[in-house]
Amino acid sequence: MTTQSEVATIRYASTSIGTEYIIMEHAGGVQLQKVWPKMAGDQKIQCINSIYQAMKDVANMEFPAYGSLYHNDMDLDFTKKIPVDQDFCIGPHCGVIYWDCKPTKPMCRAKARPNQGSNLFEYCDGLVDAGIARLQSDTEPRHRPRYHGSLSDHLSLLESGRAVIKKMSEDARILTAAAPMLLHPDINKRNIFVMENDPTVITGIIDWQSASVEPAFWYADDIPDFASSVPDTAGETDRDNELCGKAFSACVQFLIPRLAFPMSLDSSLFRPFRYCYRTWKDGAVAFLHELIETSQQWTELGLPGSCPFTMPTPEELVVHQEDYQKFVAAQELRRQLSILLNTASDGWVPPEAWEATSLAHKEMFANMLEAILANENPDDDEPIRNEQDLREIWPFDLDLIQE
Repeated sequence: MTTQSEVATIRYASTSIGTEYIIMEHAGGVQLQKVWPKMAGDQKIQCINSIYQAMKDVANMEFPAYGSLYHNDMDLDFTKKIPVDQDFCIGPHCGVIYWDCKPTKPMCRAKARPNQGSNLFEYCDGLVDAGIARLQSDTEPRHRPRYHGSLSDHLSLLESGRAVIKKMSEDARILTAAAPMLLHPDINKRNIFVMENDPTVITGIIDWQSASVEPAFWYADDIPDFASSVPDTAGETDRDNELCGKAFSACVQFLIPRLAFPMSLDSSLFRPFRYCYRTWKDGAVAFLHELIETSQQWTELGLPGSCPFTMPTPEELVVHQEDYQKFVAAQELRRQLSILLNTASDGWVPPEAWEATSLAHKEMFANMLEAILANENPDDDEPIRNEQDLREIWPFDLDLIQE
């Protein structure tokens, strides 16, 4: 299904807007990731504009429902086909959220339903069902941090979250920001190809197999790696990085207004949607925090009625805050390491960079551990105090660090 949807997505975009030379599996030119460090500031800004000029027609297409694109003649249950035109339809979502795509288990996750349809309430149910389908037995031997939570914690939390996000979906702003939208799910430098002698010219954008029609707000929190920045040790941000961030914002505002609208709203309106299906991956503490924050800000956010979430007791809130501080430290560590090591957030690096990156990874762990152990009087709110804490939140494979 994934391959057939990718083929249909590419053909639909190319026949509708004539961009087959941009949207394809095999691209000419060089990977943007390889030339980006050598590009001048004005080249980077021109390149960002070229990326969104290439994407704007796809992003501004109208769709009748959420789901994945297929050819009309694909062998799908006709009740699951929502016509787009005479050649294409919306069918079951083929993303990894809803499918267990391991080679040994190419099937829909148990209790999950491949999410599709034009109803945001049903879409919310699909997200929560996907979260429940990801839950695994407490008896699994894999070590997890304390903030991960038990199986019963996750089940209870997800059912509470279901009521909250469906109530939030009654809000007119959220309904407007949920317009069905097709966008590349991973617009980052590794998936963009440019001309070697002129990196402002885009020759291809690859890796469309997870592209699907989602609520526009689904993409509003994704900042591409060419538009993100990390301060240096002095707390200063590189001027080129700052300008690239501004160029990205301007391109979205003027070229992709459907995405600009949810980006202009308070992100708190969408965060519970983004966390509900991934509690088992992130830990229960992340989604619990979003529900607590949403409940406390319900009136301030202008949401309808009252929040259906039951707040934890004061004692439970104290424990939650400690766990959440450690979770935040883990996420920030992953972000910083990904930038410093020039990897994807999951640790992916090009094969040719593996040895150098592995060595740098080992050195960074050693340096950070040395700094933690040297701090004999950490602040009371410091979540990482010893080697065990550091190992607990380290995002990449620690086996690669062993002597």
